[in-house]
Amino acid sequence: MIFPKADFNKKSCKEANLNKGLLVDMFNKIEDELHNIHSMMLVHEGSKVFETYAHAFNPETKSNVYSVSKSFTSVAIGILVDMKLVTVEDPVLFFFSDEVKDYLPEYETLKVKHLLTMTVGQEKDFFSELTPTENPFEVFFNAPLTSEPGKVFLYNNFASFMLSAIVTKVTGKSMNDFLNEYLYKPIEMEKPLWDSINDYTFGCTGLQISLNDMARFGHLVLNDGLWENKQIVSKAYLDEALKKHVAEPGTPLFYGYQFWIHNYVMAAGMYKQYIIIDKRYNVVFAMQAYEERDVLGLYNNYIVKAFEKGWEYCEYSLRDFTRKFRYNSIPVIEKEKEERYG
Repeated sequence: MIFPKADFNKKSCKEANLNKGLLVDMFNKIEDELHNIHSMMLVHEGSKVFETYAHAFNPETKSNVYSVSKSFTSVAIGILVDMKLVTVEDPVLFFFSDEVKDYLPEYETLKVKHLLTMTVGQEKDFFSELTPTENPFEVFFNAPLTSEPGKVFLYNNFASFMLSAIVTKVTGKSMNDFLNEYLYKPIEMEKPLWDSINDYTFGCTGLQISLNDMARFGHLVLNDGLWENKQIVSKAYLDEALKKHVAEPGTPLFYGYQFWIHNYVMAAGMYKQYIIIDKRYNVVFAMQAYEERDVLGLYNNYIVKAFEKGWEYCEYSLRDFTRKFRYNSIPVIEKEKEERYG
């Protein structure tokens, strides 16, 4: 497996045994349906098959990847587990005992693993209702529970924030500063901006990174936490993090430790930010977008099938289609700017 330096090495579709014609069909699909995708990168065994950027975007662009942030938070907890500073069985209240004196007694059974799997048991996600003057920990531990911790899945940004706060309570550093030392620098990521409240990194959202750094993170997960000859986070933690711990009702998806699990692993964020880690093909697929419609079909129906079908001669140049993608995106991006910013 190859590990990138400043950028990933390049690989042709033929070298990846990938059907180029189906990738061409994918780009035509994006054009026909006017999908608002900002950037995409496909990496096979550590080498880049293609990357493409919409109008006004480039490899240096750093964007909010929303809930992709949660998977970085999981890795931060994993590093602490490896250091034997935290276990997933630890009671959450233990980390906040100095400042939270009044709490609902039901929280005494809440463990770190319940935060990781979003099985806290709260009736809703209270994170968006926080005000700057409130103590977030008092709000959290006094929010009503409608089920016993560990029983029911509810997508919960507050759970991810509490994981970030645990990192800070244990290390004395914001989670973003902690990850800069133990994740970003070792895999040669530039330290990103990450939204915070009261010096606590959000954990659940607000991480601003480039497409390249999304792919680097995915490549680390694909390689069981190993980067060249350095184990960033243990395989044992990732094996547990990427298990199907709890089902999301009404969907084929499962949730692990801040990762989505299907036929592959996903870090996923609002408006279709994705890092797909697919061990079936040793692939990482990263995407940034501003799109409401489903775009996972682009991966499932074109990239997966391209690997299944294998290399066949195709007279088209994939580079021509990545360039065409940039030109065709101009009206879509201009429309987005008008809708978002006026």
